[in-house]
Amino acid sequence: MGFRRLHIRKKRVPLTILSCMSLASAAATSDDRSTTIASDRRAARVLQWSLRIFGSVDLLALVAVVMPVAWLHAGHALCGLGPFPAGPLPVYLARSTSMLYAFHGAILWFLSTDVRRFAPVIRFIASVTVLFGIAMIIIDVASGIPPWWTWSEGPLFAASGVWLLMWTSRLNRDEGC
Repeated sequence: MGFRRLHIRKKRVPLTILSCMSLASAAATSDDRSTTIASDRRAARVLQWSLRIFGSVDLLALVAVVMPVAWLHAGHALCGLGPFPAGPLPVYLARSTSMLYAFHGAILWFLSTDVRRFAPVIRFIASVTVLFGIAMIIIDVASGIPPWWTWSEGPLFAASGVWLLMWTSRLNRDEGC
């Protein structure tokens, strides 16, 4: 049994036409790819710095964790909330709440070290932050907190969560996530 060779005639396309078509296609793909990479890098950079800024603001709450009780009383009065309630519970609540804010800030700083790797966690925290902001508005209104406080605290939290969701969604899911 012998093997028979099949001879198939191929239409030959001039090399110059084929080369130009390949180069044009490669250039278009390269331009799209470089635009995608540039926008992904921008999203990662904006997200990284946003987390660091938000985290730094939250870390400022560490001051209230260690400040003298007299300063807590003065700050309470300065905000127009009247005299600071007596007893250990109000001091405990003020300090522990401040510590939770600082803890949140430290987490945001940690997440900023690798936004692609931590993107699912950042999305979760951002979603919860939006809900937290809405809940804070409701709690502030129900508690009789001054309007300037109510309309700065809750909405700013919600807006920061929306901001983080927006920039996290712009990360390229094919690379690093």
